[in-house]
Amino acid sequence: MTRTTILRLLKLASVSVFAIIIVAYAASRSFDYIRGPKINITHPTDWAVSHSATTTISGQVERVTDISLNGKPIFIDQQGNFSEKRLLFPGMNFIKVKAKDRFDRETEKVVRVYYDNDGIISN
Repeated sequence: MTRTTILRLLKLASVSVFAIIIVAYAASRSFDYIRGPKINITHPTDWAVSHSATTTISGQVERVTDISLNGKPIFIDQQGNFSEKRLLFPGMNFIKVKAKDRFDRETEKVVRVYYDNDGIISN
């Protein structure tokens, strides 16, 4: 091998490595957007029993532009946290949190809360 051949191979290898690094970085930065919106409800837990007529639904969302609670828009802070008070009806209540990202992809989480207004069920 001549010196010019070796230099060409080194140049090609360095450009290839640089291109691979750029592609890997772009893929890692866009991976979250590919996955779509994420909802994490921290309170109440699914299948919770409440002895109070009101409950606070709280949690956090990621990669979200619109969020609703039982079809009504709610607000989130800069970190994606939300907290809303809702009235419970006696018996089983279904609380649906729905989120949409900027690409119109949607996800939803449903939490079931049983309101025991008679005090029959104990925790």
